[in-house]
Amino acid sequence: MRYMLLHAVEESRLADLPPQVETELEAWVEEMVGRGIELDGARLHTQADATTVRVRDGNAEVTDGPFAETKEQVAGYDVLECEDLDTAIAVASAHPTLHVGAIEVRPFDEGMPAPEVPETVADGKRRYLMLVCADMRRAMAEQGAAGSAVTEPTSDQEDTTEIDAWCDSVADRRIYGWPLALPDQAVTVRRIDGKVVTTDGPFAETKEQVAGYDLLECHDLDEALAAARTHPVAAHGVIEVRPVFV
Repeated sequence: MRYMLLHAVEESRLADLPPQVETELEAWVEEMVGRGIELDGARLHTQADATTVRVRDGNAEVTDGPFAETKEQVAGYDVLECEDLDTAIAVASAHPTLHVGAIEVRPFDEGMPAPEVPETVADGKRRYLMLVCADMRRAMAEQGAAGSAVTEPTSDQEDTTEIDAWCDSVADRRIYGWPLALPDQAVTVRRIDGKVVTTDGPFAETKEQVAGYDLLECHDLDEALAAARTHPVAAHGVIEVRPVFV
């Protein structure tokens, strides 16, 4: 199965990172790539470089900042291939993010192909992560009422034909992306008093939660925002666009 790790940190705590953190991170990446677990991942620029897009009544609202005003903000991501959730949690538990933050572990919806991300960015372009965020409480309630697992949000997620049409329209900018399972299937990993602690649910209890993501390669932020404006979820949710360190 494939899982996403969403690294969430309070940026004011980054100064508390131990001096060996870069060595720890390099060792973690080397091990997980060597084991065939790490498929993709990157650090994001700070929340000061985030831009959010909402479309209401046909009008695009573009604002500076992340999609939710929370103490901890998404600072990076990893895409994993693991045997099961317990393995994914164990992988997250060894990541140095836990020195200063939390890691949300969430499965992807079924059918996700392996990401194929070029190692180098095309000349004159830059990579951006698009976090597709929506209020999925209704979908989770419907899942609970059904009494069985539902891997795809129903009422609060767009028809797949609309998403497919959007993917086609931005094929010149989009490298890949995929929807995530509902937030109630997430597990958050923290280190408290030196012990790894897991809790059910996402890292932050906010109205809108990350429902999926797309990795874009664009000439500039304006081109990335143009793609975000036309995403079907922007009409009722919010799209956060953030530059990626490559």
